[in-house]
Amino acid sequence: MAVILECKNLSHTYSAKTPFEFEALDQINLAIEEGSCVGLMGHTGSGKSTLIRHFNGLLKPTGGQVLFEGRDIWEKPKEIRRIRFSVGIVFQYPEYQLFEETVYKDIAFGPSNMGISGEELDRRVRKATEQVGLDES
Repeated sequence: MAVILECKNLSHTYSAKTPFEFEALDQINLAIEEGSCVGLMGHTGSGKSTLIRHFNGLLKPTGGQVLFEGRDIWEKPKEIRRIRFSVGIVFQYPEYQLFEETVYKDIAFGPSNMGISGEELDRRVRKATEQVGLDES
């Protein structure tokens, strides 16, 4: 299978060049193949969330690269939106999740922010609920 997402010597330092400087990631190398299912495990504060935020450009590396489909996601910053449409994040804790009054509205939030509406939005939400066995109400 082809590598879809890759980190090359990825580093991230929070509050760089301040007394609060903290190196969260130090030269991480990782390759994720298309169609694979990957889990990250580690102690609290080990850098899991920081790493994941780099996958779709929520954070910019202080060193190294994140490649999506073989291209550095920061090579053309104007294209970062396309990356975010392709690389999603599922929150570990429900309290960080968006809350709506129905499962349907919660699932519809992402696609509607991508400009999807009407019948296409409805089709996607229903498909997602069916795939995971949820009642959409």
